Amino acid sequence: MSDLGLDIASSSIAARDAELATAAQNLSNVSTPGYARETVNLSPLESATVDGAGQGVLVGSVSQATSSLYEQANLVATANLSAANQTASVSSAVQAAIDEPSTTGLQTSLNKFWSDLSTLATQPSNGAATETVVQDAANLATGLNSASSQLAATGTQLQQDLAGTGGSTGGLVGQANTLINQIAKLNAGIAAGAGGGLDVNSLVDSQRAALSQLSGLIGVRTATDQTGQVTVWAGGIELVQGTTANDLQVSGSAANADVSVTSTSGTAVPAGGQIGALLGGVNTTIPALQTQLNKVADSLAASLNPLQAAGTSASGTPGSANPVLFVNGGSATTYTPNGSSAASISVSAALLANPSLLSTASAGTVGASIDPGTTQAMAAVGQKSGGPDDLYAQLIGTIGSQGAAATADQGSAQALSNSTTAELASVEGVNTDEETVNMLSAQRAYQASAQIINAINTSFQSLLQAV
Repeated sequence: MSDLGLDIASSSIAARDAELATAAQNLSNVSTPGYARETVNLSPLESATVDGAGQGVLVGSVSQATSSLYEQANLVATANLSAANQTASVSSAVQAAIDEPSTTGLQTSLNKFWSDLSTLATQPSNGAATETVVQDAANLATGLNSASSQLAATGTQLQQDLAGTGGSTGGLVGQANTLINQIAKLNAGIAAGAGGGLDVNSLVDSQRAALSQLSGLIGVRTATDQTGQVTVWAGGIELVQGTTANDLQVSGSAANADVSVTSTSGTAVPAGGQIGALLGGVNTTIPALQTQLNKVADSLAASLNPLQAAGTSASGTPGSANPVLFVNGGSATTYTPNGSSAASISVSAALLANPSLLSTASAGTVGASIDPGTTQAMAAVGQKSGGPDDLYAQLIGTIGSQGAAATADQGSAQALSNSTTAELASVEGVNTDEETVNMLSAQRAYQASAQIINAINTSFQSLLQAV
């Protein structure tokens, strides 16, 4: 009977020791990404005697408190938050490229141009005032060139963020590939370990953390089979199946607004998360802003070049013999609207070399009878509905609206992320107070079991001495 009592007490000590170790494990991983609270599974040992007395307790597996529903919701929320944060970052980069309001911004150049044209209209034969206006026009063209260049550089940077410098599998896509391959390797370890009866909880924790990071990058959904291996999809494209990883790569270019993330087979991946937001920035947001900026350049040329051609210079040269005001695309004499107008617009070299050829007067009026009608008409373009200033104001309004929307989306995504994180933590998270109580309880039970062993041993020694 003493042997049975010792066996029961010993099994209790083993059980409490396992509970202590598990509580300590939980407490030490409170802040570990992907960690799920663990619990020791105990079961009673059946009686092996006719009197029906139990033989103690058996330490079984260590299970994790998990919720696939909450985990999937958290993956979605993580992807949404990463996308919102990246969109806000793109918006900030665009605002830095089109720096408004600013004393050196394009709006300041437009204002100065119209103001100096108005001044020239009061003295159309003033050579110095004429030179100032021509230089203003050149500065305006340079400002458009610079703004377009800054937007293009922002798009190039976004592509580099995706693919790395000089490659197609670096940057964020490279990080995604690392995680994809890590998950495939973890799948192999989990299946092998579980099949061999080993504790694979730490591998599952690492798998869960890697999935969260991957979802933040590209947005994923998952399914776990009976072996613990997880299949991972992004936009319906399989990234991980068992131990097989499907790497990603970047194709296309920011210049053509056709950047895409594809699988190794060339299938485009409808990406979410941070990568999806970057693709939206480089393929949609920046090209749309470039189009608006091109319209500003086209409007300047379309409004002012005909006035230059119809007027007369202060010296009496007819506009038909004068150089046009704005040219583009490498042309020395003409302007044609195109997809890179803002990048290529400039003041004609002939006019820069001889500003006196600017048409400041109405046709046929020179000398004492000079009529500043042409200059007045040019200055009025600044107030024209749908003219260059209106178009540029629309561009700035678009940028502002996008920034405000990005900030609002960040707030909504953060609130959703906080909610899903709290829900997940309610199941998988470690409660330090609870685990501390569990540890103290296990310690006391351990001590009680040790006292039982000591009591049995004392009783047995007393019996031996009495014989």
